[in-house]
Amino acid sequence: MRDAILKSQIRSSIREQRSLLSAEQTDDGKEILKENFMSRELDPELRSIISSAKCVALYKAVNGELSCDGVTEYLMSLNKTVCFPRVKGDTMDFYEIKDMNMDFSTGAYNIPEPRKEMRKIQPEDIDLMIVPAVAFTDDGIRLGQGGGYYDRFLNALAAKNKAPYTIGVCYDFQMYSALPVEKHDYAVDCVLCVCVTDTIEDDTDEDFTEEEV
Repeated sequence: MRDAILKSQIRSSIREQRSLLSAEQTDDGKEILKENFMSRELDPELRSIISSAKCVALYKAVNGELSCDGVTEYLMSLNKTVCFPRVKGDTMDFYEIKDMNMDFSTGAYNIPEPRKEMRKIQPEDIDLMIVPAVAFTDDGIRLGQGGGYYDRFLNALAAKNKAPYTIGVCYDFQMYSALPVEKHDYAVDCVLCVCVTDTIEDDTDEDFTEEEV
């Protein structure tokens, strides 16, 4: 029960901070994230993983989330297969996208999803996945929206030793030193965060640890 309260508090805090971002800041975030993926200063191992990935799963940002659209355009320019999730019940499947403007329709939770006629990607064919979350820790622990879609999807692949390499992406104020974690929560392999918050108040020093709440 206490972990559930902590998660709710963190989600509320992050959503409020994301609502304070200006259109200019969200556009800057999209471009900075793209530049991070293109940077020669990126960790060599991570740069090699990105370069060698043939199929990359991404997400469409809503409600102030950090946009992956710039990264998607970059990956498409490299002729990589890019795919996005469609929700079906309590599961999700991934479908290839070839045109960022034409291949989406409004889906579950009002999130843009690939159109039904797009090519379905087999989960085992995904080499790299860009994973959204409400918050992350430095060691990859993530707090999602609460639906558990990514946890179920990735845990199922991990059980077959078929999980893709996962990169969590977020704004700097979404990074926490500690988060409430449950056994089924799937940790990402690394986290890339973007700083665009010079003009908004950052209160993430309150990590909502048990002693502080």
